[in-house]
Amino acid sequence: METKTQTTQSVLLIDDDLLHGALIRAVLETAGISVFTACSEQEACDVLRTTIPDALLVGWDAEGIDGRAVLTRLKARMPLLRGVPAVLMTDRDLCDRARRELLQAGHEWVLQKPVVVTSLPKLVAHAVAEARSRARESRYVRQSRVHFIDCGSTASDCFMEAVR
Repeated sequence: METKTQTTQSVLLIDDDLLHGALIRAVLETAGISVFTACSEQEACDVLRTTIPDALLVGWDAEGIDGRAVLTRLKARMPLLRGVPAVLMTDRDLCDRARRELLQAGHEWVLQKPVVVTSLPKLVAHAVAEARSRARESRYVRQSRVHFIDCGSTASDCFMEAVR
């Protein structure tokens, strides 16, 4: 009988919305995902000095935090983060131009608010699995793709948008 070693995934949540963050944390921890939180770029740096998470969840429009700029700076300062999938969470209505700009900036996952939090564990698992698969395929060739997730109706719809 073959036994599988279960590894716990971890996420760094960077957002200043404490209520939203507590809800996301509770859902992910219930699914067995370790969650580290930061309300600012400095707090994120403090966490990243001791751990490299499997994924990053970042509020794009957080007060005092530009999620895109934070991700760009963190990945520039910490090369180990370049292979870590990052999900930007936003309530912005994104036009095609904005989507192209995100892709060019290296942001592959954009989660449209309102977030269906029950779908987050599947989304995190999918993003991490895809990143690990790409790392195994080639450390030199990077496929450019971007996932836009609009969680308008149900959790299953949200996840299906993520994997299209």
